[in-house]
Amino acid sequence: MTGAVLPTASRLTEAQQKELSTLLEKIKLTDIQAKKRDELISKRDTPVVPKLSEGAKTYIEEEFLKDRFDYGFRFTNRFVEKGKEVEERSIRQVGAFLGYPFATKAPEKYLENDFICSSGYDWKVKKFVFDQKNVWSPSGLKLFENDKDIAVYEWQIRGYAMLINELENGSIEAGAVIRTLMNPSAELIFKQARILWVEAGNNYNDEIPESFLLEVEKEFDFEGKFPNIADRMKIHRVECTQEHFDLIQVYVKLAQDYYNSLESICSNVNDNAINFFRNDN
Repeated sequence: MTGAVLPTASRLTEAQQKELSTLLEKIKLTDIQAKKRDELISKRDTPVVPKLSEGAKTYIEEEFLKDRFDYGFRFTNRFVEKGKEVEERSIRQVGAFLGYPFATKAPEKYLENDFICSSGYDWKVKKFVFDQKNVWSPSGLKLFENDKDIAVYEWQIRGYAMLINELENGSIEAGAVIRTLMNPSAELIFKQARILWVEAGNNYNDEIPESFLLEVEKEFDFEGKFPNIADRMKIHRVECTQEHFDLIQVYVKLAQDYYNSLESICSNVNDNAINFFRNDN
């Protein structure tokens, strides 16, 4: 995942940039304001030395171990199942709302350049590319809180844009991570009803009463409660510039160098302990 190894913050946050602009517009500043202005300018102008975060290193180490031991954990759950089932319908609804009546799920297509690869994006139009995430419950929309995963998704979007512009002669200049809340399928609702039925103290093999099933269906009828997709989505805009594409190249090179260094570490990890404990008699 491209975003896992990319930086997660700019030199100044949006709030800091706004504060600096306000301070620069003032003719007379207090000593405290002048000090704050100088701190923000210094932070803004200090060259950033590219380096991998500890989180990025952990991600690369996990990928290395999967490759070295030819092992990959595969799983599915209700969240993944729902995402796949409602993807096409949610894209059509969002597309129509944004003025793209022919929006549809893009066919899976492998894209690769010298730095990154992808099995495909969710959907795109002339200047924009979108990553659509169909959440399980209303809290998944992240309406009121910071999304801890958003930085990763931002760079994922920029990776799509980079590949499309380079390999498909595209002109992507921005994109979005779109979280949507759709109704799960009847099969998934029944599975959820079974879970809730057992959690209520009933036997797993007991027949679930129709009234109980109807209550669960009502709980998950988000499209009935809010027919307008605008009430069931959150759009996070992502800018995609050449500067972003250049950063991808820099950090991918760092990631590759770190990945290549791990074989030596694994091969020699026990050397000292072996020499200490080995019985040479």
